[in-house]
Amino acid sequence: MGQQSRLSEDLQISLKQFTYSVKETSYLGLSPGDLIQIVYGGQLRQGLVLATPQNTGGMFVSSQYNVLLNVLVFDSLNEGMFSLMVDNLYKNPNTCNYSNSTIIGAFLGKENLRSFNTAKFSSVISVDIHR
Repeated sequence: MGQQSRLSEDLQISLKQFTYSVKETSYLGLSPGDLIQIVYGGQLRQGLVLATPQNTGGMFVSSQYNVLLNVLVFDSLNEGMFSLMVDNLYKNPNTCNYSNSTIIGAFLGKENLRSFNTAKFSSVISVDIHR
């Protein structure tokens, strides 16, 4: 099991229908469409990295000079919605964009769009779903 056991139980359940691998990485190794689990300020969070029209890589520097990462948070999705998200958003940088608000909103709503300060990350795990 190894690295997979580092994933939350909810995420492991959502991923059970897929063949996947996980790797520990840094925020610098992420790009729009990546499925991630992070420990942010001591709290476990899951999400999908998103771009904006201004920040095509998903990261930007705030006015306070903090490096921020755009994420669509899905801390708990039912299996059907998770599969739909994987089919439509995962590893698709064209749809993983804030400007596609109708697509993003269909999954979790715009209120789940977050910009996380990378300085508060204590762990970043990237999930690679094999198709």
